Amino acid sequence: MHIFFNKFITCNSSLIQFVKQYNNCLESKKQKERESDAADFLTIIPCAIKSLIETQFQHVSTHAKFREVQVQIKRKVNCITRSTESTLDFTVYEILEQVSNSKFNKLVVTYDAISCKIKCQYLLFESKGILCHHCLSALSFERSKNVKRMHTHIKSSHDEPLLESRSRRFDDLMF
Repeated sequence: MHIFFNKFITCNSSLIQFVKQYNNCLESKKQKERESDAADFLTIIPCAIKSLIETQFQHVSTHAKFREVQVQIKRKVNCITRSTESTLDFTVYEILEQVSNSKFNKLVVTYDAISCKIKCQYLLFESKGILCHHCLSALSFERSKNVKRMHTHIKSSHDEPLLESRSRRFDDLMF
């Protein structure tokens, strides 16, 4: 755009010519964006690691944003996550990120399970609109924690009240 304005500042063109050229330039830019959006709609970038989180982003992000998310997903591998404080709805995670063989960065991520909001000191979501690898690491930890909790609700043949009547009769006869 800077080149566009310089051309008209140095040239002796009328205001009408300037406005006409400026509108043409804006229309051309909009057309390129529409074409790019159409291309994004028709193609799918493959997932790098096939995680549930990555798959969700694959379906709702533009190609450019998805590529940024994929970088963060790959960087998540270097993170060690542990829960440091937890209440019924609020969890604080300490994320140790290995940046070299002997150097670690320590960051704090907070997760509110009621509002489903997550916040990291890194502030990538606030600045660029994508979750950083620290938040993704905490969300993965949160998901695995919930999977373990959900596991206790899975019915088992060892649960006495849940045994079928035939199984109970067999147990009564045998024991």
